[in-house]
Amino acid sequence: MVDKPIKSLEEQLLDAKAEIVELRASTKTTLTGGQFLTIVMLGPLFLAFVALGVIIVFKVTSKPAEVAPHLDVILLALSIFANPVSAASGVIVGLMSDEIKAKIGNKQEE
Repeated sequence: MVDKPIKSLEEQLLDAKAEIVELRASTKTTLTGGQFLTIVMLGPLFLAFVALGVIIVFKVTSKPAEVAPHLDVILLALSIFANPVSAASGVIVGLMSDEIKAKIGNKQEE
């Protein structure tokens, strides 16, 4: 009679350990190869866009008289960067959305 509760406790302990391992695995964030390449290829584009925007704002606020004659060319450069950055961010958000939908679908199947 004593062996039965001990086995039950051992089984519960093993089940709890398995659940902990499963929870730890599901909470880890990893990058796939495609995600890493996306960051490597599009990261500099985003950084250049942000840096150009910061430089434009800084120059316009600190020396408006010097920048004003060239503002149309500067804004053209910013708009040239804006299209690829917008397209890339749309693709990234779409990939993230697909990944989230896949996770939700997997959870509903369980």
